[in-house]
Amino acid sequence: VNPNRENMADPPGDRKFPAVIPLNVGGHHYTTSLSTLRKYESSMLAAMFSGRYHVIQDEQKRYFIDRDGDLFQYILKFLRDSEVPPTSVAVQVYKEALYYGLHPLIEILKSSPPVRAEYELRESLRNSLPKYKEFKEKLIDLAYELANNSHCSEISVHQYREFLVEGLQAQSLSIRRDLTRDENTILIGPLNDYGKEGQLEDSMLHCVLYDLREEGFNVDFRMRESVCEYWTQKNKDNDIPMYHEFYDTVCCAFTFNWWPIKGVKKK
Repeated sequence: VNPNRENMADPPGDRKFPAVIPLNVGGHHYTTSLSTLRKYESSMLAAMFSGRYHVIQDEQKRYFIDRDGDLFQYILKFLRDSEVPPTSVAVQVYKEALYYGLHPLIEILKSSPPVRAEYELRESLRNSLPKYKEFKEKLIDLAYELANNSHCSEISVHQYREFLVEGLQAQSLSIRRDLTRDENTILIGPLNDYGKEGQLEDSMLHCVLYDLREEGFNVDFRMRESVCEYWTQKNKDNDIPMYHEFYDTVCCAFTFNWWPIKGVKKK
């Protein structure tokens, strides 16, 4: 049973529910049978209406559930007729099914392309990308910082690798601003230990672009001409005059647009 039960409290004894249940789910009104809500014994809904808990009611005596009322229609359709929601809302309904503990629906939705792409493929990719969350946060923070007195913020991202030199320990991965080039530049690297050159870089950039747009940012992305730029950094571990040598593998730009252009429809 889902442990998030703000609207339930243990009563002194069993409670009785009518055969027909009026519901208020996030402001949306539904009416269904008690047997429908109890269809899957291990679900949160079955537990709520088992008689073991007190379920709060609104002013019209409808039993209140503080969840997305529009999405609840798909939960109810599944309970009534085992109807699977359309793929257009599969990811959202999957989250609701997790909350309600509807394991049969969860198992069905797991195999749908949108849910599998989000929770199996994209989430797996995010977890495999080095310092992905930090990179996205730095990108957003810099975008806001550059937004003053401008309709957009353009940020250059340089992903780089290191020429491995015998006797010199490779540097650890970092994500940092590079004020020596431009105040709107972020450097990520070295990426030597994180997969084939180019493949990791592309995955990280396209993943962060997708997530930013899903979070509501109006952001564009373009690759810049691939320029192999080399630079050095003196080894600080000892007095041996050895230098780290780096080179860019991917250069690109993210543009955050803060003002919508009138007359242009979003795709």
